[in-house]
Amino acid sequence: MSCKNNKKEIVGFTAGNFDLLHPGYIKCFRWAKKHCDRFIVFLQDDPSLHRSSKYKPVIPLWDRYEALMSIKHIDDVYTYQTEEELYHLIKFWKPDVRILGEDYIREGSDGKAIPFTGDDLPPKVIYTSRSHGWSTTKLKELITKQTLKQNPKILDEEA
Repeated sequence: MSCKNNKKEIVGFTAGNFDLLHPGYIKCFRWAKKHCDRFIVFLQDDPSLHRSSKYKPVIPLWDRYEALMSIKHIDDVYTYQTEEELYHLIKFWKPDVRILGEDYIREGSDGKAIPFTGDDLPPKVIYTSRSHGWSTTKLKELITKQTLKQNPKILDEEA
């Protein structure tokens, strides 16, 4: 691990599939980089394989990797598929800081925090604001609605 002025380099990370890059991600990456010297993104291949609530990515993994690597706030990108693989990445890299969206601040019906992958590991968790209003799911839904509005016969063509 490199040092700056005899200080330990602070490593931060976030994880996700980052299918459609939107302004919310860029704001998050810029903000995250302010909290660490080295910012790593753990890129999930396809979350829909393990969670039915998630959409299958439309952008191939390699293209998402290249797009993320082109962002100046991101220093490294490593891929994973399962939550177990993510857990091992966190253990291997031993980051100091984890960047999570504030939507992870939630409690179950029993009043206890809902667990997330690696919540038992040492990285300090810093929550980012979702006040920018962007989400990939929302973006995909907006694109779908706009496409259907402008092309109402598109569903008929598919049948």
